[in-house]
Amino acid sequence: MYFKALQYRGLRNLKPGKITFDRELNIFFGDNGAGKSSILEAIALIASGRSFRTNKFELIANHADTQFTLFAQMDDQTKVGLGYTKANKKREIRLNGETINSLSALSKIYPTQVLSPESYHLIDSGPAERRKYIDWCLFHVKHDYHEYWKKYNQVLQQRNALLKSIKYKGSSKAQLDSWNSQLCSLSNIINRAREDIIEQLEYELNKIIIKLDAEFCNELKIGYYPGYSGMLDERLVESLESDIRSGTTKYGAHRADIRLKVEQGLVKDYFSRGQKKIIINALFLAQTAVLKRLSNKDSLFLLDDFTSELDEQNQRSLLELLFQQKNVQTMLSCLQRDSLSWLKNRYNSTHMFHVEHGTISPINE
Repeated sequence: MYFKALQYRGLRNLKPGKITFDRELNIFFGDNGAGKSSILEAIALIASGRSFRTNKFELIANHADTQFTLFAQMDDQTKVGLGYTKANKKREIRLNGETINSLSALSKIYPTQVLSPESYHLIDSGPAERRKYIDWCLFHVKHDYHEYWKKYNQVLQQRNALLKSIKYKGSSKAQLDSWNSQLCSLSNIINRAREDIIEQLEYELNKIIIKLDAEFCNELKIGYYPGYSGMLDERLVESLESDIRSGTTKYGAHRADIRLKVEQGLVKDYFSRGQKKIIINALFLAQTAVLKRLSNKDSLFLLDDFTSELDEQNQRSLLELLFQQKNVQTMLSCLQRDSLSWLKNRYNSTHMFHVEHGTISPINE
């Protein structure tokens, strides 16, 4: 499966248009502000229902338009439409003519990874982004994980609401017992799944590190912190008073994190920004490898502002390893096509697009 064509209207600075894609590699080049990131954003939206640039849909619509619409066709004739209307802030998703209300149902169709300049903060950013990294894999390879994750968050919201009610309305603390029990049970399920997928990711990660000749980080380990130490039920009892004061739950799977380690210590403390970029490339490639090995799904890889973050050698290494994965459609943006001239010898069917003032034009060479 791969994206065959995309129609778009009313999205950021892009002029209305339609483009057709190559099943393997598609390159969008042009000046800053021309609309390169916007077209990749449109592709991410139609693939997952989410933007990698903002969670506010009103910012995605062109300021002069009242709505934006996207329509994509896959090579197997699957048709996906997504629209957003500013006036009522309504989002509508249609799959083969039928309205669907679940973003997860859309995301499962074509697993999509996004590697953007913001992605290179993965190691140094807060734990939320690293949890998303783990959970992306689980969502696509473990079919019941999303339901457990949703249930956990529902229980967490109920517990937090009760904590606030205890603080402000004097509700009984005894009511917490049921929520604590459910939170512990679901935390155990989620943490076991995360630990299992981390083992798979670590295995693929170290194979990729070897291929990247990144000798500075041999024997890379991914440590998992489940969001608490010891037994969760004990931590919940110990933190009860502080939880009531804050109205939030201090411990649980929602506080989990991964910690990248080498012999010297934590990666974030010992390596340069350039070295961390190489490791982050490897982490995303490991995601792709795990997805392929455990699910055999086709997938999409978006690389935004590709040449600005990596030197040519690391560009080559990332793309060569990505190309070795089967059935991965790749779309990337860059300033100058000459910076990727070496790709011409790698693919004869690469589709190249010039983006200028919001107009996307295919380049025939």
